[in-house]
Amino acid sequence: MCGIVGIIGLNAPVPAELLEPATRSLAHRGPDDGGTVILRDSARGEVEIGLGNRRLAILDLSPLGHQPMHDPVTGNWIVYNGEVYNFREVRAQLEQAGARFNSSSDTEVILQAYAHWEKSASMNSAGCLHLLSGMRSGISSSLLAIPWESSRCITSSRIDILFLLPRSAHFSVPVSFRAP
Repeated sequence: MCGIVGIIGLNAPVPAELLEPATRSLAHRGPDDGGTVILRDSARGEVEIGLGNRRLAILDLSPLGHQPMHDPVTGNWIVYNGEVYNFREVRAQLEQAGARFNSSSDTEVILQAYAHWEKSASMNSAGCLHLLSGMRSGISSSLLAIPWESSRCITSSRIDILFLLPRSAHFSVPVSFRAP
C-alpha cells in the first residue's frame, strides 16, 4: 500500500522542510519510489498545494508510474493510494476514445478518465470516479483534513504525520470529507 501526504496553504507557503520529511516518513508503505511537488498559482500566488507520495510498485514496476503524476495536457496532478481493479477495462474504453498512455499504471488511467469525462455532458469529472472500482485505504475513503494555523491544512494516509508538525502549530477542529 502506498502512502500520500497533502498540504494546502492559503496565502501561506507550503513548507518543503515539512513536506519532504513527511513523505519520507511513509517509506515503509512505499519502499519502491517517492516524490513530492509544490504547486503554486503563479498568477495570483494565493494558494500553494504540496503533494507527496511513497510508492509500492505493483501494477507498473517502471519509473513511468512515478507519483506525483502530472498530465501535461490538462495540467492535473495526482497522488493516489490504492488500486483500481477495473483499470484495464476503463483504459480500453479511453483508448477507443483516442486517449494515449505513457505507462501501464492505474494512476494514469485515473488522470485520463478525469480529463476525458470532465467535459462530458452525461457525466461530470467527479462522477467518472464511480466508473473505477477498486480498493482504497480507509483514510482515503473518509479523508481527514487537519486545519493547522489559520492558513494551512494537512492530510495524509497516516495520522501520525501530525507529529512532524512544529510544536508551535495551532490546530483547529479536524474536517472530515467522505468520498462519494
